[in-house]
Amino acid sequence: MIKTFIAIVIVIVLAVGGWLVFGSKNSNPNPSTGSGNNNSSQSNTTNSNQAAEGKINIHNMMFTPSQITIAKGGSVTWTNNDSITHTVVDDLSNVGGPNSGDIAPGQSYSFTFEKTGSFQYHCSIHPSMRGTIVVK
Repeated sequence: MIKTFIAIVIVIVLAVGGWLVFGSKNSNPNPSTGSGNNNSSQSNTTNSNQAAEGKINIHNMMFTPSQITIAKGGSVTWTNNDSITHTVVDDLSNVGGPNSGDIAPGQSYSFTFEKTGSFQYHCSIHPSMRGTIVVK
């Protein structure tokens, strides 16, 4: 019964994350980039149209968006807007991905991605919380 519940929660998280990533693109053309300067709507992107900076909200036991794409050398900032502590830990800790330690409510953690690839991560306190950073 617990496995079924966990499976249902994962499906819901993936569905909501997918909607937030793909469904909101029409209303906000650049949801995963930071504020930076306002010279254009793509002010924090590289020539290949990859974001140089990404922002992920931690809220309701979810990373939102659950997947973003950034350019090599770009950074991602996770902000804990939940009422409990979370972490950001690369699934394969030997590849040099993020490892935040505890992120208390109201706090943020940033990581600069110097390697290309797909980095899956999770919260070590709540392993069902998962996300992916694609670095091109």
